[in-house]
Order: sequence, then C-alpha cells, then structure tokens
Amino acid sequence: MKRTDAMTKLVSLLLFGALLAYLGIYIVRGATNNVRTAPAVFVSLTENALASGIVVREESLIQSDEKYISISAESGQMVSVGEPIATIYSGEEALKRAAEIRELELKKQYIVSALSGVSSADNLSDRDGSIKASMISLAASAARHDTEALASACLSFGSLVIKNSEINTTEVDLNLVNSQLESLKQSALTDTTEITASTPGLFSASPDGYEYITPEMLASLTPDRLQTLEQSPQELADNVRGKMVSPFEWFFAANVSESDAAKLETGKYATLDFGRYSSNFISAKVISISSPSGGECAVVFRCTQACSEMLSVRRVSTEIVFDAHEGIRVPKQAVLSDENGSFVYTLTGMQAEKKHITIIWETEEYYLAAVSQDAASLRAGNDIILTTKGLYDGKIMGEANSQQLKEG
Repeated sequence: MKRTDAMTKLVSLLLFGALLAYLGIYIVRGATNNVRTAPAVFVSLTENALASGIVVREESLIQSDEKYISISAESGQMVSVGEPIATIYSGEEALKRAAEIRELELKKQYIVSALSGVSSADNLSDRDGSIKASMISLAASAARHDTEALASACLSFGSLVIKNSEINTTEVDLNLVNSQLESLKQSALTDTTEITASTPGLFSASPDGYEYITPEMLASLTPDRLQTLEQSPQELADNVRGKMVSPFEWFFAANVSESDAAKLETGKYATLDFGRYSSNFISAKVISISSPSGGECAVVFRCTQACSEMLSVRRVSTEIVFDAHEGIRVPKQAVLSDENGSFVYTLTGMQAEKKHITIIWETEEYYLAAVSQDAASLRAGNDIILTTKGLYDGKIMGEANSQQLKEG
C-alpha cells in the first residue's frame, strides 16, 4: 500500500514537472516570437527643388485719355484682331444712351424668356428643370462677381418663376423694344467709337508695372540682374486701361541653387509645378542657365501651356520636378533576396507569406516597390513582417505588433 502511494506521488511529481516545463517553454517562445509588422502603403515620391522667380510675357498696355470709356473685354478673354476691347463715348449724352441700350437689351431678354416660358414650360417637370438650371447660372455669376451675367441670370430666373397668368408680355412688346434698340444704336454711331485689338491676345484688366520687362531682356540674365528686375516695377500712368498679352508663350525666370541647376540642361525640358496657380504640371523648355553667382544660377524657362491660367501671376515660387515615382513603400529591414530577386514576408492570417518585389526607388529608410497586377504580389494594405530571422514561406506566426513607419 505504501509502495503504491509512493508511485502515485512520483507520477504526480513527474506530470507536474512536465507541465511546468511546457508552460515555461510556451512563455519563453511567446516572449521571443513577437512579430513586428508595418503596413504596405502606396506613395508618390518626387525629387524636386523650390525656386522663386518672375513671369515674363510679350505685353502691351492699353492707354486712353478719354474721360468716358467702358471696357468691354473680360480678363482672360481671347481677343481676335479687330475685336472690340473698349468703347469710348464722346460725352454724357452718349454715355446715357449706352445705359438705355443696355436696359432695353435686358428688357428684351426678359420678354424673350417670358414668351419662351409660356410656350415651352407648360409641362411642370420642364419648368422645374429650367428653374434649376437658371438658379445654377445665377449662383455661378454671383460667385464670379460677373455683374453683366448676373443681371441676365436674374431676369431669366424671374421670367421662369412667374406664373403664366401673371405674364403680360406679347410679341408686340418685343417688336417695340427691337424698334427702340435699333433707333438708339443708329444714334450711337455718331458719338461712340470702339478700341479694337490690333493683334490677337489675352486681355487683362490688371496691369502691374512689370510689363516693360520683355523676353529679350532675359538674354544673358544673371542672378543679381534678375533680383533687380523682380524688385523694380514701374509706376503705371493714370490712363492705363488694361493690357494685351501674348497667348502663345510665356517665360519664367528664377534663381536656382547651383546644385539644382546642374541637374538641368539647356535645350531640354523640365517639369514645373506652380501649385494652386495651375491645375497641372507644366512642361517647360530650359532656354538658358547662367554662370553661378553666390551659389545660384539664373535659369530661364519657356512655357507654352496654361497661358490663361497664369495670366494674373507675376512673382511666384515653383517646384522644379526632377524625378517622380509611384509604388509601395517597403522598409529596408524587411527586404530579403534569393536567386529570383528581392522579396518580403507578409502576415496573411497567422502565416508568413513570401512575396517577390521589384525595387524602383530607394531612400535612406525604405525602398519603393513597383505595383504589380499579379494576384500573389505585394499589395497596399498588406502587413509586411519586419522580424525576418527564421522566417520561411508558410510559417505559423504569433500575434502581430503593427509598427507605423515615419513618412519619408
């Protein structure tokens, strides 16, 4: 009986010892098998340099000493040869007549809109659609501060919302307005003249005093000379009414660091990013690069894109984009290699999965991997395993500890 008790105790001690050993091994393995991961993120990288300079164009000021003058062209409008830019009135009577003509034209527009509404807006859905379109036009005109278009939009909207029974205009009213307009316009021929464009171009109502700087003045440009030009606008005469600008090309002259200028080549094209001033990158030809002075070079770019968008821009900063890449960010410590190239392990479920990558760019902290259409390739959102020691494809992993990488 005593022997049996001793045997039972011995077996119990052995089982307890085995359990302690198992728990110890489990705890040690759990402590040493902490899997660190980082998310695979799609990023866009650019190698660029910041440069500040001045926009130069072929520009001619529009000047007039006339007392009564009205600008008819809008800023940014492309004006053809012979197209009116402004109207000159000989006196107050001519100016008053012009106001009457404008009032009658608005009245005519109202009558036409009202008559059109009676004939075509009987269907409620058609009328609702027309009212909505008119409201959008009215809001857009108000946002642009376009008073002419705003007045027309108000009349159009008013004619649509008035009920049919409240419309008292007829074709007779329209004919009467047309007759009055014709009479006033005939009278205006004797005391009203127009200023027309002698060359095609973009009209701008905002001269800034830099119009005297011509593209020819950029020849043999130096950093010091460019800085002087940037700080030397001329005072505009009181009779300046606007300007005409070449619609075909413009130039950007900027002081660029000597090291960045070395990455450019005369006669080759560069990519410029003007940020909020232009909706797209601009391809510009490098016209000249000066000799270094004070660690800088004066660089002149010729641009033929975004002439209208850049019309009101003069002194501005841009990013010169030397190189651009897109791909998946991969931490360097996670990248391994074999006979088939570079690869990483990702945590898929609780298993390590091997994924080969193609490296297209490198920074100090990470690689940029090309995006592949292969279903088994690395994708944005995958968890890249950073602890690579002892890994193999299909290995069962412990609980992951995600690590957020610093943006590079």
